[in-house]
Amino acid sequence: MDVARYREGHKQRAREAILKNAAERFRREGIAAVGVRALMADAGLTHGGFYAHFSSRADLVAAAVEVAAESTIGYFETVLAAAPSDRKLETLIATYLRERHRSSVGMGCTAASLAPEIAREGLDTRARFGIQSGRLIQLIADLLPEGGDAGDRTSRAGAVFALMMGVLQLMRIETDDLAAERLMREGREAALCLATRPWRGQGTSDLGG
Repeated sequence: MDVARYREGHKQRAREAILKNAAERFRREGIAAVGVRALMADAGLTHGGFYAHFSSRADLVAAAVEVAAESTIGYFETVLAAAPSDRKLETLIATYLRERHRSSVGMGCTAASLAPEIAREGLDTRARFGIQSGRLIQLIADLLPEGGDAGDRTSRAGAVFALMMGVLQLMRIETDDLAAERLMREGREAALCLATRPWRGQGTSDLGG
């Protein structure tokens, strides 16, 4: 047995386990509420072994946020791959704004769960999260109706994402299930309306003589 290779593989698996758990617990409980000692214990490791995997808590947070965001994108990519070609936009909106996503805080959208905390984190965490958010926004932009330049499409996709994220946050805050369901329905309609409205210069009547 190649002992060095085994140790390296074991170390990598341990790191992945820590990050997967941190990605879920951060979303479910909040970044500030989850300590390093608890995360290491969850992985069956001692607190003293933390620095064999991460240079600091900030390093762990940045990596875990990135893992969480990547899992969100991967999930939506899988959903869209199975959706009918003419219903992908509607499918994405309906999948994002639904009861299952409301109740699955630990496994859901990283932005909806952690945006306020990420905004107060260091540059590395915010930069890594920004890259992953950009990927999700591009995913939405690719589903928008034809028209608009690249900047227009990115801006609109970002607005659609922000709208859905805000609606999801309100759904999670709401203690009345019927009220949350109404928010979901109205949010879906608003997101689709925003996504499919005519591009600037399109869909307007020519009033000239």
